[in-house]
Order: sequence, then C-alpha cells, then structure tokens
Amino acid sequence: MNYLVLGASGFIGKHLTRTLLESGQRVTAFDIKHADEFESGRIKFVEGKFSPDYPFDNLVRGHDVIFHLISTTLPSTNQSLTQEITDNVFSTLSLLEACVKENVKRIVFISSGGTVYGKSNRRPFKESAVTNPIASYGIQKLMIEKYLNLYKHKFNLDFRVVRLANPYGPGQNPNGAVGAVTVFMDRALSGKEISIFGDGSSVRDYIYISDAIQGIINIAHSENNEEVYNLGSGIGTSLNDILEQIYLLNGKKVDVNYFPQRDSDLDYSVLDIKRYQNEFPSHQMLSLSEGMKKLYTVMKKENK
Repeated sequence: MNYLVLGASGFIGKHLTRTLLESGQRVTAFDIKHADEFESGRIKFVEGKFSPDYPFDNLVRGHDVIFHLISTTLPSTNQSLTQEITDNVFSTLSLLEACVKENVKRIVFISSGGTVYGKSNRRPFKESAVTNPIASYGIQKLMIEKYLNLYKHKFNLDFRVVRLANPYGPGQNPNGAVGAVTVFMDRALSGKEISIFGDGSSVRDYIYISDAIQGIINIAHSENNEEVYNLGSGIGTSLNDILEQIYLLNGKKVDVNYFPQRDSDLDYSVLDIKRYQNEFPSHQMLSLSEGMKKLYTVMKKENK
C-alpha cells in the first residue's frame, strides 16, 4: 500500500513514518521542514505549508491511506482563533476535497483524547461521551471530526479518528510546551526547576510512543464499523505522581514552581479504551512506570 504522512517531522510523525518504512511500506512524508533522519532514496519527502491553497490533489494522488497529524495549535492556547480555524480546519477541508477527487481509500485523523471531551461528566471518557471542549484546540479537532463524518455521508470518504492520549517517549522535544513526562524528566536530569500550572493534582492519561504508533496503525487497518477510537492507557496519573516516579528513577529531588492553573487546563482527562482493547486484545501496552524507565535510560545517556 501507499501511505502519506502529513506532519512527518513531528514527534508522532517521525515515529509513524519510521515504523511504516521498517515494515517495507511505500511512504510519502509531508511537512513544512524535512526531517534529517529520513534517508533520501528510502522515502519521498515533500516540503510544504499546510494551508487552504496548497495543491493537495497532486500530493494525495496515488495514495491509499493518509495519516493527518498536522496541527498548528497547542492544546493550552486560545489565541488568534480566526487564524487557527483557517490554518487547521479550512486547510483540512481543502485536503478532504482532494481526497474525494483522487479516490483516496481512507484518511486517518489524529484527534485529541483530552481536549475534545473537555469537562465531560462521564469518566473515564468514552467515545460516546458528550464533548464540551474548553480550548480552541479541542474545538478545531472536533470540527474536523464532524467534517469527516460529513464527507463520509456525502462522498463516501472512508475515515478513522484516533482520539489520542498524551504520548511520551524518545524523540519528543524536551523543551516543548507539551509532554509533561519528557519535559519533567529532562529538567530533572539537568538539575533545572520544573514548572507546573495548578497544584499538580491534575490527572492525565499517558501512552508510550511505540504503543501509540502500533495503535494508530492498527486502527488505520481496522475493518470494524467503528470510526472513532480512544487510544491511551486507560489509567490516570497526576503530575505529582509523575514527579515522584522521576525521583524514584533519578534519586534526586528537584525544585518545583507551581503557577496558577490556566483557564484551558483540565483537572481530569482519562480515556475509556475498551473499544480498542476489544478489537485488538493482543496489544499489551507498557505501563507508565515501564515506559518511563525506557525513556529514562535513553535520556540519561543523552544527558551525559
């Protein structure tokens, strides 16, 4: 099969592209900047800006499955809302038009496992739970999900939505605005202060990157009638618990600076993953403690 990965230079995109290549698949990678670790000759890399006027017809032509991982917005921001809608939603609509014209078999959209549910009262969050996003990021993700449903209804464009929990693991930017496990671990290893918004009691769902990639690929090839899947560990862990696990690994206390919680931050975000587990029972995921041990080993070597 021929695959197209949109957002191939990002944390998830790099791992997904590499996994597809290692399994012998034909892959085209698209992003605004070329990822240096992809060898020329093994992959077709197309540089371009994801925008409403991009010539998506040429890009998607000849591909069976498209993975859409691009987002120009961070989960914790609520700024430049009009521009964010243009960059993410309008651009995706142009992509979907091209997919219809070029008879793409399936598009797999990486949505958000936390922000689309917002402050839903049904815990853990099931795919059928009411969605009440409190951040622009979640609203945009949900809008794209709804447009995928529309294009399925009007044009029979097949799709899968992956509502992904918080991925972590090697290759994630330790200086980024997201990724508490990786950011905290890097700062602990460097002896730097850790910043937390709120009192550290906020609970999140974390998934190791290799499990996230396996799950995304499994869902991409699913022949089930389900179209939306939660993908995470199904287990909640607080930020303070993550700090404690890092201390157990590193043996050194770090200074933590607590700031007022932001209005877009959630106190709770844990996914019900029974739908995924029932369809893919052989996928045994790493526990958070196991995943953090693997990440610590890698980052410890990098920090020497």
